[in-house]
Amino acid sequence: MIAVVSQKELGAFDESLASALSESRSEPRWLRDIRLDSYGKFKELPTERNPLYTKYASTFGFDISGVGVSPVPAKIDFRSFFQGYLTGKERNILLQGNETQVHAELDDDLASKGVMLLSMEEALRKDERLVRSLFEQRLARPESDKFVAFVGAFFNCGTVVYVPRGVAVDRPLRRMFLLDGPKSGVIDQTFVCAEEGSKVVFLEELYSKGPAASSMVASTVEVRARPYAQVDLSSIQLLDEQALHVSNRAVETLADAKATVSSLELGAAVSRSRTNFLLNGRGSLAEGFEIFFTDAKQRYDFETNLFHNSPDSTGSTQARGVLKGESQSIFKGMIKIVNAAKNSRSYLAHHAMLLERTAKSDAIPGLEIDNNEVKATHSASVAQIDEEQLFYLMARGLSLDETKRMVVLGFFEPVLSRVPIEQTREGARFMIEGKWDGVKRRLVDRETLLAEEGETTPEVRQTEDIFERHYKYR
Repeated sequence: MIAVVSQKELGAFDESLASALSESRSEPRWLRDIRLDSYGKFKELPTERNPLYTKYASTFGFDISGVGVSPVPAKIDFRSFFQGYLTGKERNILLQGNETQVHAELDDDLASKGVMLLSMEEALRKDERLVRSLFEQRLARPESDKFVAFVGAFFNCGTVVYVPRGVAVDRPLRRMFLLDGPKSGVIDQTFVCAEEGSKVVFLEELYSKGPAASSMVASTVEVRARPYAQVDLSSIQLLDEQALHVSNRAVETLADAKATVSSLELGAAVSRSRTNFLLNGRGSLAEGFEIFFTDAKQRYDFETNLFHNSPDSTGSTQARGVLKGESQSIFKGMIKIVNAAKNSRSYLAHHAMLLERTAKSDAIPGLEIDNNEVKATHSASVAQIDEEQLFYLMARGLSLDETKRMVVLGFFEPVLSRVPIEQTREGARFMIEGKWDGVKRRLVDRETLLAEEGETTPEVRQTEDIFERHYKYR
């Protein structure tokens, strides 16, 4: 049985490692101090702080003592590592193999406008002042969560996405992360900042090439949507079923800004996800869409919170999951509306379908309202697959497997149809069908997707050596 993290199970994650990571990257003193402060919080904090959730900690706990982190990133042969994962059509993309970021590419017209898609090390070299302000004004504070502090102390990679004031990025920016037999844990700190009146779409994809026993991917992603800005963030997680995935997100929307976060969770043995929406401006809007599909003995632990701190703000989050085998999930969520957030509206929902009696799911939604002039609703349900639906469809000639497949896809559709990013929306359907069939599918462009699904048969040609076009190697 996997134990809950305790102070005796910290392994090599100590103060000297935090210092060594900083020194090996020649980081400025202020960043080293931030690492050490985060380590202090990590050492002190319990795994679960909320007493409402502590009784579930043993079920969804995990052990990080067997995970190591090397201060020096491993060298990656770019051509062989990403062979088969690139189509040659990728633009505006950052490619990462294990903890090593090997390539970043941004169209010249976007770069000339001041848009950034950079590794943390390159962002520090290019604009240390910006990076320092992002760290010093962190939305995900190390004292708020043990694994926010963990990432803050031991991150060995990171990404900075920055869009200047008034710039609308009409093409998605992407980060593709590929895990392949890593000897080091992958610990990532990412910032997405959209200045006033700007617009950006950021896609994050996590895949495994092969077995990933005793490997961990831990990340903290912060999204800042300044006044009148719009940020759409998408995260797809298809790690190997032996991997550990730990994710924290903090999303801030200021006056009349909008942010959406869409996540698809299909892989990893254990996945721990925390998302906090901070509606800090009048008229701000935030939406979250979480979709998960578990099998075998996978265990997923989700927590999503909506914090309304300003009037006329609108927030919603919807989670839908299907569970097979002996898998388990728990969804914890809270709507908190402060006294000053008059005329706010908020909605939180979680619905799970159990395909087998050995699967289990729990939901703990909550409300904390300090103002009477608001609208707030939460709902949750956990149920077995509807036998009447199965009977109805099978009576029309469908097999049991075809019937269950159709019901499952229909169950996801109310949330999938609202995902604002077309590539994510269509890709999610494609990948969910793949998991049902026992096939791992990655996010692909629309033309390739249509060819794969047989709706059309366009000729997909590779007209150039895709590796020659990528100009940064490490």
